[in-house]
Order: sequence, then C-alpha cells, then structure tokens
Amino acid sequence: MCRYSGYPRVKALTPPASDEDPMRRNPPLTAITALVVLALSVLAPFPTPTAVADPTTTTISLLGVTDFHGHLERTTNSEGAVVDPGAVTLACEVAAARSADPHTLFVSSGDNVGGSAYTSAILDDAPTLAALNAMGLDVSAVGNHELDRGMNDLTGRIMPEAAFPLLAANVSGDAALSAEGDGDGVSIKEVDGVRVGFVGVVTDELPSLVSASALEGLTVSPAVATANARAAALKDGDPANGEADVVIVLSHEDASAQAGAYTGDVDAVMGGHTHVPFAQTTTSSDGQPVAVVQADHYGRALSRVSLSYDSATGEVSVVEATTQDLTASACTTDAYGVEAIVTEATAEAQTAGEQVVATLGTDFLRGTHAEDGAVQGTGSNRGTESTASNLIADSFAWWVESSTGAAGGRYVGVMNPGGVRADYAAGELTQGEAFTVQPFGNELGYATYTGAQLRSILAQQWQPGASRPVLTLGLSGNVEVYVDQAAADLLEGYTKDTPAAEVEAARARVIKAVYVDDLLLADDDPVVVASNSFLLSGGDGFSGFTVASPVNTGMMDLSATSAYLAQAGAASADYSKRQIGLGVTVDQATGTATVGLTGLVFSNAPEQTAPGAAATVRATVTMTDGSVRELASSSVDTALVSAQLPETGRAVLSFTLPAEAATEPCVPDAASGLTAESACTLVSLTVVNRDGSSEVLDVQAQVAHVAGTVPTASVGSTAPTATHRPTVLVAAPSPEPVEQSRAAALVRTGASVGLGLLALGLLVGGIVLMLRRRGGRLDPEDGAQGPDAGGSGASADSQD
Repeated sequence: MCRYSGYPRVKALTPPASDEDPMRRNPPLTAITALVVLALSVLAPFPTPTAVADPTTTTISLLGVTDFHGHLERTTNSEGAVVDPGAVTLACEVAAARSADPHTLFVSSGDNVGGSAYTSAILDDAPTLAALNAMGLDVSAVGNHELDRGMNDLTGRIMPEAAFPLLAANVSGDAALSAEGDGDGVSIKEVDGVRVGFVGVVTDELPSLVSASALEGLTVSPAVATANARAAALKDGDPANGEADVVIVLSHEDASAQAGAYTGDVDAVMGGHTHVPFAQTTTSSDGQPVAVVQADHYGRALSRVSLSYDSATGEVSVVEATTQDLTASACTTDAYGVEAIVTEATAEAQTAGEQVVATLGTDFLRGTHAEDGAVQGTGSNRGTESTASNLIADSFAWWVESSTGAAGGRYVGVMNPGGVRADYAAGELTQGEAFTVQPFGNELGYATYTGAQLRSILAQQWQPGASRPVLTLGLSGNVEVYVDQAAADLLEGYTKDTPAAEVEAARARVIKAVYVDDLLLADDDPVVVASNSFLLSGGDGFSGFTVASPVNTGMMDLSATSAYLAQAGAASADYSKRQIGLGVTVDQATGTATVGLTGLVFSNAPEQTAPGAAATVRATVTMTDGSVRELASSSVDTALVSAQLPETGRAVLSFTLPAEAATEPCVPDAASGLTAESACTLVSLTVVNRDGSSEVLDVQAQVAHVAGTVPTASVGSTAPTATHRPTVLVAAPSPEPVEQSRAAALVRTGASVGLGLLALGLLVGGIVLMLRRRGGRLDPEDGAQGPDAGGSGASADSQD
C-alpha cells in the first residue's frame, strides 16, 4: 500500500482546547495552508436558531459528522446526481456555520478512517486526517474502524496525526487512549463561558467487529452505562472528577437504538456506525429532553444540534436537532485549504491505481432494500445475498483449491458482507476500483470444518439484538443452502432481550441442509472453508469459525480476488440464489397445501430482470402412468422487503394432490411419524428463469397415505445424481443420511417443510414446518405479500 507523502499533514486552524502537548495537537501551519485565504462572505450561511434575548442563556451550536470513511472526493452517478459531496463541500458548510456562529463546535462520532474510499485508503488515510485537521474538528469518538489495524496503530499512527482527541470511554487498558482529551474518554470545550463536556464511546459490538488481536489486553464496557456514568460525574459538583454544564455523548452506535437509554445528565447524543440518518428530540430514561441525531455516512449529511443553557438555573433546552443533506449542497468554495489536500491526494492515488486488473462482463452489486417506500442505495442491506459478495467468495474458493496445500475434497469460499465496500462495475476493473471494493487488507486463511459446524456458522447469519439483525454471508457458487423460513422469522423477530435458549433453539433449526458440489453435507463430512482473517477469527459475531485453527497464508484477500478475476476473463454474475427460504401451511379442512419460498432473486432491479433471474416457480407431481402433472405455478414477486433481510423474491404455490399421483415407500422420518411401511407422493418445485432456462429445486414434499388414519407429510432431499447421500430433514437435528434411490430419496432443503394431503376418508396432519406471517411477510394462508417493517447500512471488520 502506498504511503501518502505528497501533501504535508495540515493541522487545525481552530486549536482545540486541551491540556495536551500543544505541539502534538496543534503544530505550526504549513506553508501551503498559510497561503489559503478564506472569503467567508461568499459562503452560503448555515441556518442558525434565533438568538435568545435572555442574557443568562447561551446557545451551544454543534455540527456532527460520522462514518466519513475517507470519502474525500466529490462523486456523482451516471445521471449527474451527487453521491458523495466530498471534503470540500463539508469544509465549506462547516466554515459557513462558523461564520454565522464563531462558537460552533464540529465533532465526529467515529469511523473517520478505515474501510475508506480508494484515494484515502491507498495513502493510509493520511489525507483524510489532514483534511479533518484543517477543518478544525474539535473532538471525535473512536469508531471500530479506527481499530482496524489494532490499538498500536491507533495510538502510534492515527492519534499522532490527528489534531483532535479520539475518545473511547468504554475501552480501558491502554494508557495512551485513556489520556486522550481530558482523560477517561472525556473532553471539555468552553463555549462563551459554558463548559461543554464530550463523552466518546464505541459500540458494544466492538469485539465482533475487529480482529481479536486488536483488543488484546483491553476491556470493552457497556457503552450506554459508561456514558451515563461519565455524564453523572461531570454534573455531580465535584471538580476533582471534572465538571461540565452541558454533556454531549459521541457514540459510535446507532442513534435510534439508543434513544431513551440515556439519563437526564446527557443533553445530546450524536450517533453513528449503522450509516443511517436520524434526528429527533427524545426523552431520557428519567423524562428529560435529549437531542439524538446521526449524520448518515460518507459525509452525505451534517447533523446539527442547538442547545440553550441557562446559567441562572442550570437548565439545558433542546432548540434544534436536525440533519442537513449535503448531497444537495451547492457550497463548494474552498475552506481551510481542503481543496489542495484533496487534489494532491487524488493525483497520488491515481498513479497507484490505474493498472487494469480484469474486464467484467456485468455489474456485481451489493444488496439494497426499501425504506418508507424508497429504494435505498446498494450496500444498504447487508442482510441479503449479493452478487458482489458471492464473487469474492468464489475467488476465495478458487484460491484455496488451486493455490494451497489444503487437503480435502470440498472447498468453500465465504465472504462477510460488511467487507464489501463498493460495487463492481461492468468493463475494465482497475486496481484502484478493486481496492475500493475490498479496502481492509485482510490476510487469507482457511480451516477445515464438519458439516455440522458449517451449518452452525451459517445459522449465525441471524443475530437478534444486533444493529443489523441478519448478516448474509457471500458463498462460493458450489454451495447451496436451504433455510427454514419459520425459524428465520422467529430469529428476525427476536430482540436482545430474548432468552439465549430460545435464540439457540431457532438457530438449531434455521439451516436445514447445505450442499457442496451437489452433495449433501452430512454432519461429519469435512469441508475446507477459505475466508479473510477477520471472519475466521470470529468477526461480525461469527464465533463458529473459531472452533477450528485457521492456517494464515499471508496472502492478501484483494490479491487473491484480483488474480481470480484476471484468470476468469470477462466474468459475469450468476443470478441463481445460493440461499433460499421455504415454509408451508396446510388447510386441514380442504387438504390444500401452500408452499412459500423467499429469497429467490437478488435485490437490485437490473439483477432481477437479467436473463438468468428467477421468474416463476412450478409445482409438479409424477402420476401413476409416468406422466408429470403441474399442480400450481406462481410468479416471483420482486418487491423489495422493507428491512435489512434476505427475503426479496417470494412465491406462493397452493395445491392439492390428485388421487392418481404415484406413490412409493416413504423415507422414514421420526418427527412426522413416517415409516418405510407408509406410501408417499413426492411434489417437485421448479424455478423457471427469465431466459426460459429452469432448475428443479432440491426440495420436494413427501406426503404419506396411511389407510384408516391420517396422511403425514415431511420434506426431504432428492438426488439429482446417484452420488447424493439423501437425508430426512426435520425440525430436529437431521439423523444420519440414508442411502436411497432417486425415486424414493428426499429433497435437499434448508426448510423442513411438511405438506399435507386430503385423501378420501382421511384427514391432514403431520406438518413439519409452518411459515408464519410476521411483520407483513409472506403469508401462505392468504397469499398476501406485503412489505416488512424494519430498519435500514469493514475492518478487518463487520466491517461497518
């Protein structure tokens, strides 16, 4: 990686108040910076609240940014609309606000650097720190990405280059970090005689967002509890522990999730981490008004908080809590010399990144979702499968099989969605663009897992109570996963307060079958899994990876992906989904079975209309005369789910079985009471793509006819080849595989689905899996397909 060397490290024009060494935090201005003349009169004034006439009151004006991630340059889309406003616009708006109110404080909630855009990342984020220094950033929380390379990098590189204190009150064990600002995660600024105390905290999820080695010897305490304790100390009247009139929490955690969690000692909370804007005046846990804001990400918005402090009563009132959309800002006049910093950095980075890695035949896009009826940008949904993440997983599988001595017959690549920071565009892919997609510089490794262990890892894609309830892994194309949608619905409805036993019980059910290279992965089958060092060390909450000891090869993940793309030629996206959800209900009065499928298409419109994308699903059955009869068909609904979930692409099939349907001995299934003495009918599901190609899903319904009693249904797996090892898949853990002919084998499925049949004189029973309607999701009982309700979104990280 190139080291940023061309432009000097510009420090803050407005020195932060601190007892620290002034030469470290506020070195002399460079010659270039000194030449910059800021004509504030031409800047568009930032709106300010009406002045308060009462001489005992003081207005505290705050500007906030979060998750900037080194997005220095102004970027636009193909229609010319601004995507990233860039550092020049950010600086211009900050300068305009200070022109209106010279006491305005400019702060950050973390992730200023790390997981950055190419220009900043290829230069070790030095130009981003220089730009923030030049703007006079007053104080920042530590984000998880400030720890991408560990505590030594934070204290040895980032902190010395930053002219502002970086606070993490809830991380203890490092003397340099604890000494930042006024100590113990607190920094106090004085505004017109009013002491404003800032408390910085980082998300509680930090241990799952950075490599374990980054936190060695450190303790991460609960963020909200720590911030409340620091705020109480700042207002307890004891000067020995520091005092402040107003307390602001800079929290690298989702703002909306924290609303109402703070005590009345906290006057405002400026959140981050989840890349979702938020602005409300809420109520504290003890009934006091609290301004809670979050400024989106990549510099696309600027949060503004105005507080009124009455020195006579000590009362703090919220005047304003808003966010300003900087993508709509016309403020581009250079301020603080930032334009020179960006120009120099862009030139240096361009030289390093012009080499063409490969030519791509199609786009490879990250996931999206709908929010309040509006389609969000790519990358907003890490809970859904994406072609971009799958492509990187493909490269890992190729690399481990072709370039290592890993012993094993099955090789799988896995990629965490948060590590994919941009889309791949069709055409020439340069080194700079490839770096933008994979900016973290993780090393590749591999380990061998059993089938049972891999299913446990995949079950951890559902993370109740986390800021993102689902993190869908990218999987190499030789992997197929079937999901029990009923269990998935449960997990998506659980919260952090749900008992752990309930969560684990649902996780034990949610992955019902995994196939690798068209072979069912039995519990004791070994499989070699290749991924980046972040994920293999348990990052993003995937602790299941840590049951094995990975081999760390020292190969950078980006290098392996680039090599794969170079040898692959004009790579084109595969639009067949690698993880599909299934569920079923049975109307016992009529014998009608309704099967619901989810996750049949990717979430972006161009990928949904591609020739290889799923268009319809058909249910068929073999008759006694050998013919095949279609029972039902359904178009695939491509409406986006309104949450960060993997369920875009739904279909509903309702049918009853004809009396002339062929039967065969059932494959025993203890959960549904099926035995080999029972007679069963198999129903197949076929996905037909937009180009007319089709694929028979590895999912069938096994329906039993038991004379004089009730028919029973279960789902199993059928083998497309004689080499399959079929198994009965039920809600309980699967028994050992049973060798079976193709005609009698059960379906390959991750959803233990049970279909019922109403035969003459018989009732319907034995349902193995039910699909429940929750939050507007697919309801097979009435065929409704409504949007879900819900919320919105690297490091070596979640990479948030």
